[in-house]
Amino acid sequence: MIIAVTNLKGGVGKTTISTNLGVALAHLNYDVCIVDTDEQQQSAMEWASSRESDKKQITVVGLKEKQLESGIFQLAEKYDIVIIDGSPQLDRLANVVLAVSNIIIIPIAPSIYDYRGFELFYKRYTDIEEIARMKGKKMQAFVLLNSIKPNSRVLKDIELGVKEFDIQRLNTMITDRVAYVDTATIGLGVVEYRDPKAKIEMENLAKEIENIIKNY
Repeated sequence: MIIAVTNLKGGVGKTTISTNLGVALAHLNYDVCIVDTDEQQQSAMEWASSRESDKKQITVVGLKEKQLESGIFQLAEKYDIVIIDGSPQLDRLANVVLAVSNIIIIPIAPSIYDYRGFELFYKRYTDIEEIARMKGKKMQAFVLLNSIKPNSRVLKDIELGVKEFDIQRLNTMITDRVAYVDTATIGLGVVEYRDPKAKIEMENLAKEIENIIKNY
């Protein structure tokens, strides 16, 4: 199963979601690989380099655009779940990431700028999904509200806005917590950290994704 965590806009938490979801799924006994497509920052690769060997093994590899189309399917044969940490703003790479994925998670932070970026991304997704459907391939996309501040006005506006699109929102919402920042620097997932609320959030997300996979 190939899962893309992607959005054309930067700063929406793609790497944070990719690494934490990967760890949470590994703790559900899935063999997980994360693909870092950002040739410049390589944040997922950096996260992996800080991860201690006694933790659940998460393979992280870097694939460039030209390697992705062929390499991703080889990885999918080897691992239960491959998570693509999708780079922002690179048009052709974004198209390839969408085209090779089975499930697409689109993180949106509670900002009007993020919502407008989602509108552009949704148009791209629907174009590629239509082509995939004509070829007999199934794709599913889901919005994930990330870095939220509960009860904020912007959050409520974005929730209402997303309902206008033919796309499902994941039930799990990821809150703006220090634990996500702290674990990024030491190669951990929040399910392995000391913040019980963050742990529950990510466990819920992993179980929700697991259910989607089982019903795919």
